[in-house]
Amino acid sequence: MTERGLKTLQDFVFNTPPQSLSSELQAWRAELQAQYAGAASDDLRDNAAELMAESAIDLQSVMTEWNLKDSCRHGDQALTDEQLTEEAKKNVSVLEDWGRRDMVAKVDQQVEAIASSNLARLSRMSLAGDTNTFWGNDYAAHLRDAMRKGAAMVTTNPVLVNVARQEEPEYWTGVRDRLQATHPNFDAVELAYALTIEVVLSNARLLRPVWELTGGEMGYVSLQLSPKDAKNADTMIEGARWVWERLEKGLGGVPNCVFKVPGTKAGITVAETLTSEAMGVNVTVNFALPQQIAFAGAIENNSITPISYRTQMDGRLDDPVGEELKAAGVSDWEEVKTWCTTAVRQREYKMLCLPPEQGGLGMTKSIPLPASGRGPWNIDRSITSGPMPIFLTVFPNKQEEYDSEPREIDPNGMWAELPAGYLDKLYKSKLFRQAYEPDGMTVDEFDDYAPVVATLTQFAGSYDEFLAWVAG
Repeated sequence: MTERGLKTLQDFVFNTPPQSLSSELQAWRAELQAQYAGAASDDLRDNAAELMAESAIDLQSVMTEWNLKDSCRHGDQALTDEQLTEEAKKNVSVLEDWGRRDMVAKVDQQVEAIASSNLARLSRMSLAGDTNTFWGNDYAAHLRDAMRKGAAMVTTNPVLVNVARQEEPEYWTGVRDRLQATHPNFDAVELAYALTIEVVLSNARLLRPVWELTGGEMGYVSLQLSPKDAKNADTMIEGARWVWERLEKGLGGVPNCVFKVPGTKAGITVAETLTSEAMGVNVTVNFALPQQIAFAGAIENNSITPISYRTQMDGRLDDPVGEELKAAGVSDWEEVKTWCTTAVRQREYKMLCLPPEQGGLGMTKSIPLPASGRGPWNIDRSITSGPMPIFLTVFPNKQEEYDSEPREIDPNGMWAELPAGYLDKLYKSKLFRQAYEPDGMTVDEFDDYAPVVATLTQFAGSYDEFLAWVAG
């Protein structure tokens, strides 16, 4: 799909007034039909057919909720599912006239996947106000497919960018080679930032209509600074300012981006500084209530930016806690460990997010963000209807797992009660006690917390591999 074609599809869904959609689609179909009839090559015909099919899928996706179906914005001009499906059928009819059964099958398959998606249903429930939980793509590619099921953000880090370039080597090698030719004086680190910026800009442009339509409440890309600088505040701040300036130029305005800042002692200074300069942050490598308290306070006291996030890396805490429970002789440790971050999240939300009249601190400038989930339970036990939204990011394979079978969506699933005796069992883990107790760690102990060390070590290794490829 060409860049121009993608922009057209985005405009139809996000920027077209509902009352104009039918006539604009009719004119566009006529234009594509003329192009198809006069195409000099199969590639041109394939591109026209792809655009026609992609539009049909878009019109039956969650993306229509942001504009075309928004009755708050458009009143009785807002379109219904029936009207949008009728427009999609017109696209399919054109594909059938062209004999493109392959594209018709693609439309049928994708539309059915969206219709049966639990994540799509969760998104629609939240947009309708029935719950207050949104989700995003925890991956550096395939964002548009996720947006069709309601994804309202995306997160990247060196591991994910490295995986994306391995998944599509021909494309990313071309990008790398172009950047090397354009910036012959860049070292490997600068080239890595440049390539990361390419990924971020691509995703930011896809999400920008959501960011604009929600007044900056959603539609963000999280990007991570070098994990090798996780203990150097000055270097992280300098890197963020350097990247921010380039993102501003690339997007022609304020970036719909936030910087991933590590949950280290130095990270607190970075969060304070960046948010005081109107750059949002997403606290990552973050596991424990003491970290959440420290960073929530730093952001609350300094931020002049509308949105920041505090990630809780579920699986990266649950797994080592499980190992400690196993070593302690807990027979059902595999099940017990799945409740570890549920317990931490419940306590975090009560303490930081509930208003004072409900016993909380009522902090409003940083949003909880569960990530690195290991199974559907991580999603189900992140869903809230509370006053503070929760955003969770989900790996593509975990999206598929969550959507693989019908399931009930409890609007208050986050408050699932821990089974009897599970908290006592979890207390047999030192890592859990450090994460669960508000004073389980001091700030000086953040850098040596085992999940922090393990995660930064993995990220640094992937980053080194990424640097070697970028410089190659």
